[in-house]
Amino acid sequence: MNPDRLVSEIAASQGGAIRHDQARKSGLSKGQIDRRVRDGRWTVLGHFGYRIIDMPGALNLVRAAVATLPDAVVSHDTAAELHDLPKLRRGEATVLVHSRTTHEFPGVTVRRCHDLLDEHIVEVDDLPVTSIPRTIVDLSRFLTTRHLGAVLGSVVADRRAGISEVQTVVDQIARKGKPGIRKLRWILEERDVGPKDGTPLERIGAEVLRNGGLPDPKFEYPIPWAAGRRFDAAYPWAGLAIEWDSRRWHELAEAFATDRERDRQALLHGWRVVRFTWIDVTRTPEEVVSTVRQLLGQRSASIVDHSAG
Repeated sequence: MNPDRLVSEIAASQGGAIRHDQARKSGLSKGQIDRRVRDGRWTVLGHFGYRIIDMPGALNLVRAAVATLPDAVVSHDTAAELHDLPKLRRGEATVLVHSRTTHEFPGVTVRRCHDLLDEHIVEVDDLPVTSIPRTIVDLSRFLTTRHLGAVLGSVVADRRAGISEVQTVVDQIARKGKPGIRKLRWILEERDVGPKDGTPLERIGAEVLRNGGLPDPKFEYPIPWAAGRRFDAAYPWAGLAIEWDSRRWHELAEAFATDRERDRQALLHGWRVVRFTWIDVTRTPEEVVSTVRQLLGQRSASIVDHSAG
């Protein structure tokens, strides 16, 4: 194949750029490469590559940067865009390189770090990209606490990443004075509610209760009269159990019947069971809080009346 055609095909898959070694392997001599630069057909990109096709857009810019900068990884806003993370801006071209290097790339923000581990990198659209947990950690220095909390909440709710996964990255790279880490630690501590291995519905439900000013219930509480079975959450002192109802689970008639039998047994033993769905906790969390508060209040009043009697 004609070397220029081969080089153009390679560059088209790399945001319009090609490395020097790729051009040589395609059949072009050093003199031929220099001639293309001198006559303006190719533009030098740092020490290792050339832009030979004009391909606009942030994603093409990062493709070109990854192709020509040693060990570059797509990160920050561009990683968020490739992961389709909510509540974050689009169109910013950013990559990470090792802190020992001083590379630059026109149109791309090149950030340096020394703590990017292999497990922090995934492949998206044939590009090395920081993982969702690592991307959130990297962006923490640039977002307000409220904005960062909203992003993290959306990611956890959508089961894109867990609190523990983000916490692991924080623990791996945290150092004194590292921007954003203190802020993110505070958010993670605030959100560390609910069963450690609970479903997103269970964890969000627990967060709704705490945000509503209610005391934390006992999670995965053993049912006193049913060995080996547990309530999702419970206030034992009030005889109140909470079940977070998954729509997928309750599409099964047998599961539905089993839960209703559990509710009847609870009543027979002096307990009340209140059930909330995903729609309840995500669309009307204030009603969830109000219901639980009223039920707890009723039991408190009953205890006081009984004592007075």
